[in-house]
Amino acid sequence: MIRIRDLAVRIGDRVIASVPELDVAPGECVAVVGESGSGKTTTLLATLGLVHGAQVTGTITVGGVDVLTAGPAQLRAIRGSRAALVMQSPQAALNPTMRLGTLMRRALARHGVKGADAQARAEEAVRAVLLDPEILRRYPHQVSGGQAQRFAIALALALGAEVVLADEPTSALDVTVQAEVVGVLRRLRDERGLAVLLVSHDLALVSTIADRVVVMRDGAVVESGAAAELFSRPSDAYTRELIAAVPRLPGDPGEEGP
Repeated sequence: MIRIRDLAVRIGDRVIASVPELDVAPGECVAVVGESGSGKTTTLLATLGLVHGAQVTGTITVGGVDVLTAGPAQLRAIRGSRAALVMQSPQAALNPTMRLGTLMRRALARHGVKGADAQARAEEAVRAVLLDPEILRRYPHQVSGGQAQRFAIALALALGAEVVLADEPTSALDVTVQAEVVGVLRRLRDERGLAVLLVSHDLALVSTIADRVVVMRDGAVVESGAAAELFSRPSDAYTRELIAAVPRLPGDPGEEGP
């Protein structure tokens, strides 16, 4: 669903993100990890052609469409209906004066789905993320952060997205709600073949969902590979530092007791 080759994002003479190769297949979750400023969010935004004020070169295809050469109409067709972006704080992106159902129906109308069909699709989508359709009658301020995040995922499903690009989707949530959101993404990946490109600095969370991991530092990829192998046998010193920084409770494997 996503194919990136020789991606370089430049501002002036400085390369702020460089990714030689990154693929995301249907039913697969690929996580891009690294510290703040490593280039991971820039890579995510470039995938949908959303990087502005910078020069982007290379090849990026989403669903077979070259994002860097596509015109405005092609990009509108990709965004939402083929690939959807789930941001870190969805409540900040939701119109506070509109009920969630109105927001979803307006989005569906932009993609040609209206009336009873839009309502039925909205209800089906929120059920898929384990929300009661009653939530569609609420305003954004009347839902929790976890519910808002799941609503954002439901919106992607309602629009028929085959790819979800998630930028730190759980960083503003407590641990219990993080697990709920990750569980929803994992189930949709497994049951519906959803392709997920996940950006996160939380390696503990990434280890529970990612099939493959790409590690970035200072705008460059330092290591990538299957998640199980990368976490158990990291080859780069920076990756080892990231893994060593993951908090452990006394009694965890490799940790001494109190």
